[in-house]
Amino acid sequence: MKNFKRTLTLVAAFLVAGALLTGCATQVKQAEATNPRVEAAKNAFGPGFDYMIVESGSRFSDTFFVGLFKSGPSSDLARDLATRLAPAELKPTRFMVSGANAEKTAQIIIQALSFHIKDGLPKLELLYLGEQAYVPGIEEAVKRVGGKMRFAPYPG
Repeated sequence: MKNFKRTLTLVAAFLVAGALLTGCATQVKQAEATNPRVEAAKNAFGPGFDYMIVESGSRFSDTFFVGLFKSGPSSDLARDLATRLAPAELKPTRFMVSGANAEKTAQIIIQALSFHIKDGLPKLELLYLGEQAYVPGIEEAVKRVGGKMRFAPYPG
C-alpha cells in the first residue's frame, strides 16, 4: 500500500509539473507581428495567417516535456492548437507553428492533429517554420487530416 501511495504521489507530481511546463506558448495577433519568426513566415507563406510560437523553457523542462509527451498525456498547448485548427473543417485556415525547441514544437503539432479525425481538416494549410528533421512526422499528420503542409527552415 505504501508503494502504491508513493507511486501515485510521483505520478501526480509529474502531471502537475508537466502542466506547469507546457503552458508557455506565445499567441499574438498578426497585427503585433514584430517577432522574427512571424516575419520569416510572412516571407515564406504570404500574409493572412494565424500562428502559435511555442516558447522553450530550460533544457531540463523541454526534455521533461518531450519525455512526458511520449508517455501519453496530452499537453494544454496541443489541445489549444487543435482547437485553433478546427475551423479548417469548414473554411480555409492558414496557420503557422514554430518554436525554439523543434522537437517539442513538432510533438505539439502532431499531437494537436491527432485530436482530429482522418480527413477532418480539408481546408487546413499549415506552415511549419523550423528544422527539416521534423518535417516527415508533421507532414504525415497534416496529410492524415486532409490538410496541406508547407515548410520553411528556421534555426532553433
